[in-house]
Amino acid sequence: MNMTTKEPDARSVDRFLRELDVRIRARYPLIAINTYEEDRVREALIDLVFQERHKEKPLYIWSRPAGLQKVFDPKEGILQNPVSVGDTEDPEGVLGFISEQKTGLFLLCDYAPYISPYGQEDPLLVRRLREIAWKLKSTKATVLFVAPNFPDLKTLEKEITQIDLELPKEGEIEESIELQLENLRSSGLAIDLEKETQGALLQSLLGLTAGEISNVIAKAVISCNGLNRESINVILEEKKNVIRGSGSLTYVHPEPASNLGGYRALRSILERAAYTFSPRAKARHVEPCKGILLVGLPGCGKDLCKRVASSITNRALLDLDFGSIMGEGGGVIGSSAMSIKRALSIAGTIKGILGISEFEKAVSGMKSSNKTDGGETARTISYLLNWMQDNKDVLVFATANDVRELESEQFRIGRFSYIHFVDLPDMEDRSEIFKVHLKKRELVPEQFDLEKLVDKSKDFSGAEIEAAVKDGVLEAFIDGDRPAETRDILKAVEGITPTAQMMSEKIEEIRKWARNNIKGAAGRTGSQAIGGNRGDRVYEF
Repeated sequence: MNMTTKEPDARSVDRFLRELDVRIRARYPLIAINTYEEDRVREALIDLVFQERHKEKPLYIWSRPAGLQKVFDPKEGILQNPVSVGDTEDPEGVLGFISEQKTGLFLLCDYAPYISPYGQEDPLLVRRLREIAWKLKSTKATVLFVAPNFPDLKTLEKEITQIDLELPKEGEIEESIELQLENLRSSGLAIDLEKETQGALLQSLLGLTAGEISNVIAKAVISCNGLNRESINVILEEKKNVIRGSGSLTYVHPEPASNLGGYRALRSILERAAYTFSPRAKARHVEPCKGILLVGLPGCGKDLCKRVASSITNRALLDLDFGSIMGEGGGVIGSSAMSIKRALSIAGTIKGILGISEFEKAVSGMKSSNKTDGGETARTISYLLNWMQDNKDVLVFATANDVRELESEQFRIGRFSYIHFVDLPDMEDRSEIFKVHLKKRELVPEQFDLEKLVDKSKDFSGAEIEAAVKDGVLEAFIDGDRPAETRDILKAVEGITPTAQMMSEKIEEIRKWARNNIKGAAGRTGSQAIGGNRGDRVYEF
């Protein structure tokens, strides 16, 4: 059971403390805190026991190597030398001690693997926890678990409530930066940060844990012999490594809008979405664009549009690898749910763009999940879809080749602000795409017979046009190390059989589905064949 509520303007640790305080006083006996930041939880609990409502409660912390240790006493305050409780190193032994207490907060660190070793629940510990939960409701004692993930066990779901400690917000990061700056100045290191630079530094640290923030600042200080404008580049590079280390997210470099050849209607959609994130739009209470789903034929620039959107909106693009999420944890129940939560938390804190390629594959498998993996896939997909429904900070940019097998609620308006069908480029688009790829290779488009290239590349996707230009440039290089000419590109074009011709039946089926399900597609005739006149390429549900 997860009942965390959100207050956008509050510090994440303050929100966490308020939620924790309410649940403890409401006599929730077992509380699981999902986070990698155990240090922040410990610091928050020290703040909690100094509050008037909880000052009579001792605070104990347990780990398997150290056993149970008292770190705060109501009469003596914080204990400089924690007092160990004998015979509590064993996971069952510590529960025996807790079951006899009338008051106190007991933080059990990394306890989850003992409850559910290798994804299978330990019946003795699970039963012991249930009995403790019933007993502690009539006392002032509370058991807290802290770990990246608490296993999703049906046997305990009515006894345990879960709280997520969110990543540090802007205010908390600003406080951390100020503290770091004071330490650096006292050490005699050079600090050259204007207000604008300090703001850029803050933005570059969003999406990291407190420990990661400390580490990347330390690396920047060592690399730049202090903190200055150059430090931001070091921090951004290290941030990419941290995000990459999450396993499910990849930082993707943006592409300039000029790299999107043709598709004017699609470009206007991206610009329209960008308007909704401007300060003026916010002042006018314009709802931010929740997301864009591009459905259409492979190789038509859908993934390129994600990178262009990053450039147009000036937001970082993080690609979500759903396969990595489902594979993380070696099949242990609950691991995928924790991975998706952390990935979405990072994206939400950064307020960037979350890219999801092949969306239809990412959210398929809900129906068979109960038979194949105990419902793990279904729970993870449901969490993603519910998050998309409530999300207001992240622009979700999903692409799909074929969504015909998905349920309508998985890709309906509400989860996406715009849902569009992208067809093969028409003659005007192909001309623009040729120009883009010729310019990329420092060739002058005006020196090529674009009309002939466009005519010969009927049914080509953007990816196939790019491949033809690449092959033509290579052909010219092999033939005397000379610049490519029209004849080289034409030769390459003639050597490519478009996918649209090889998969003509399937593509016509997708187009037929689009005519029946997508607003604006009805004007296309059912007898239209590959290579015919196609009209507009982008349609809105």
